[in-house]
Amino acid sequence: MFEVYDEHGEIPGGEFCELWTMRTFSMARSAFEVIAKSVFDETGKKVVGEEFGYVNYFRDPEFGPVGVVRFKSGEVSTPDWAEVLGVVAEGVQEFVMDYYVTVWPVCDRHDFGMHVDYFQETAVWKCNGGLAGGHVVRAVDPSIRL
Repeated sequence: MFEVYDEHGEIPGGEFCELWTMRTFSMARSAFEVIAKSVFDETGKKVVGEEFGYVNYFRDPEFGPVGVVRFKSGEVSTPDWAEVLGVVAEGVQEFVMDYYVTVWPVCDRHDFGMHVDYFQETAVWKCNGGLAGGHVVRAVDPSIRL
């Protein structure tokens, strides 16, 4: 929110909401590129095709001019990189499982499929295997080291 204000100063609410949503949309597109590259690097499979619903957004009449970015079955309405990355990662994971009938990503230690979680304000891949009931395997964004 502060970034939008710093860039544009005081602006009308509707214009602010439009900028907010566009920023979230832009982050989702960037997140998609990060995740699609991860899928290709790890499986050799591409996340493309008519069967794949790419990032889109809509305005919810209940919430006024603010938009919601939808990605497959997930949605996000705040330009928070971790949250956007997590929603997009779940959407891509859903696509890979449905389209390729492939589990991705997989924990090397337990051979279980992983799930998105959040750790230290970072979207992470978490495995539910092991005695402790699960562990963080890595950040969703490969450029982030935990």
